[in-house]
This record gives sequence, C-alpha cells and structure tokens, in this order.
Amino acid sequence: MDNVKAIFLDMDGTILHSNNRTSDYTVKTIDKLRQTGYKVFLATGRSHDEIKYLVPSDFSVDGIISSNGALGKVNQTVVFKHALNLEKVHQIVTRAQENNIYYEVFPFEGDRMILTTDKAWITTMIDGDEPRGGVSTSEWTSRKDALKDKVRWVSQLPDIEFAKIYLFASHQSRIESFRADLINEQKTLGISVSNSSRFNAETMAYGKNKGTAIAEMIDYFNIKQEETLVIGDSDNDRSMFEFAHYTIAMKNARPEVQALTRDITSKTNEEDGAAHYLEDNLLNI
Repeated sequence: MDNVKAIFLDMDGTILHSNNRTSDYTVKTIDKLRQTGYKVFLATGRSHDEIKYLVPSDFSVDGIISSNGALGKVNQTVVFKHALNLEKVHQIVTRAQENNIYYEVFPFEGDRMILTTDKAWITTMIDGDEPRGGVSTSEWTSRKDALKDKVRWVSQLPDIEFAKIYLFASHQSRIESFRADLINEQKTLGISVSNSSRFNAETMAYGKNKGTAIAEMIDYFNIKQEETLVIGDSDNDRSMFEFAHYTIAMKNARPEVQALTRDITSKTNEEDGAAHYLEDNLLNI
C-alpha cells in the first residue's frame, strides 16, 4: 500500500457506531492520516447536511461524497452535483405511496421532505417498538430521529433539484420487491438504485453512484485510480469496490459483500475497525 494517496470511508456500518456517532479514536486516526499526507474523504449515502449531526465538531476531512455520489464537496466548493428533477421525484413518491413504502425526499440543502398527506400512516408506521426481523437499531433510530426534528412536512414538493429519495419498509420482502421493480426500470425512470441495508432503497440520478463519484473526486485532486483505498460494509459500497484499487470490507459486512474486496478488517464498526485497519497498515509501518 505504499502508493496510497486517497482514502474513501463509508459512514454507516463503517466509521459510525450503532448510535450513529463517530468515535474520538476514529477522528484522531483520520487527523493522523491527513497530517502524514494522505487525503481522506467520506463516501456516504447520507445527505451532506446531516453529516454534522454524526461527527464531533472538530471532525475534518479533505472532501465529502454524499447521497451515494449525487454531491461532491471540498469545503464549500461543489466539485460535482447530479440531481433528480421534480418529475422523477413525483414518479418514485407515487410508487411509494401506492405500496405503503416509507419515503424521505432529500434536497441538496435543507431538511428532507415528506408530503403532509402521508403524515398519518408514516408516523404510525414508525411510532412503535423496533421491529423484529433484522432491521438495524441504527436505521430504526434514524427514522425516529428524522420524524422527530429532521423532516419538513410539505403540502407539495417544490420545483427544485433533489439529491436522492430514501425508501424504507420494516418487512424485508416488501422492500426487496419494490427495490427490484425500480432496478428493472432504472433506465426508463432515469434513476440509479442502491441500498445500504436489506430494508431500504435509495434513488439517485441515472448512472451515478459512489464509484463514479470517487472517479470525479480524484480527478479534481489529480490522484490516480491505483492510488485509492476504500473501506465499506454494504451494498451501496459495491461500486466503490469495483472502482478503487485497494478495497477493504468491514468485519461486520455480510459475506457476499466481503467477497468483493481484497481484505477485511479484524474488528467491527463498533470496535472502530476501519480506524484500526488504517493505523495498522498505513501509520504503524
């Protein structure tokens, strides 16, 4: 790994614990890497505006890829931006309504949105105990937190550019069927479809994902593909693993995700596995 210059880190299941927070140890490790000369980036499905709620105030990286590759920023500079228009958003939201699928529509700036006409059934769906059957504590907590103070209920969606739509169901078979239909119609609908867990789906601009975003980000910094290292844990990290040179899966990743990478961390996200891996392989050598 002597030639590594750029490190791209997923958030959920990678540098975030189940409480949706990054540890001080991980923050300090990233600081050490940057002081040593490495460029460190986030590559997350999270929206850019919500990242500040998940990391300490002194957290700093060289750039952020958010919304599964829809937006790339270096400090306040927008490196790239790939949007969903209102027509496409309406198509997906209508399908979600028809199938009783929870949804959040994310603009590039400001709070995510849900239509007020859906407030009753959506709040009822989330207002209860954590469902059994595999939904992670992190994802369920995120839904409750969103409805508490991060969602803007609107009578109609504004005619602006949107970064992504997040879709969720606590019944795995329902969301898998819904996601499969979207995937089969990606080209017709003009969207890309990804998921960060078995219980969600996310739609972005057509042909855009974390892998395409890394390519755009390293071009901005004049870094070569063979100088990239990525760490992730989920299905929406597959495109990162396909593009990057050094690919590492988290110990807590599912076996089919681990099979895509060169290496696997020896510790889980709850044990700061990504930070330990980077310290062992890039700093303590």
